[in-house]
Amino acid sequence: MSIRCVVVTPEKTEFDREADSVVLPMFDGELGVMKGHSPFIGRLGYGTLKLETAAGQQRYFIDGGFAQVEDNTVNVLTSRAIPVDLLSSEEAQSSLDEAFELPSATPEQVDLKENAVRRARGKLRASR
Repeated sequence: MSIRCVVVTPEKTEFDREADSVVLPMFDGELGVMKGHSPFIGRLGYGTLKLETAAGQQRYFIDGGFAQVEDNTVNVLTSRAIPVDLLSSEEAQSSLDEAFELPSATPEQVDLKENAVRRARGKLRASR
């Protein structure tokens, strides 16, 4: 009993594979998806996409975007999907430190800073 997971970035289809279950990093928490899940469209956050496959668990850092679940297929549209094995905790911590230093004098700068902090925190969690 499996479902299909397709991850697409602006550059290419990162992967298209079968999985027993998929855990999506939604904007407001995680969402588990198994075969027979009801149709769904949601906003992704910054975090770890987890696939349970016959070969074991596979994990990717997802850089926001959207997910659609329909007909036992999970479609993920994101700006980046990076295998967590390629992430460095030190680099992620450095990104978080830099995000905290961003200016926040205008509403636009506040939005940019909050987004950078969320992205860096998601990458740091994924890297651990």
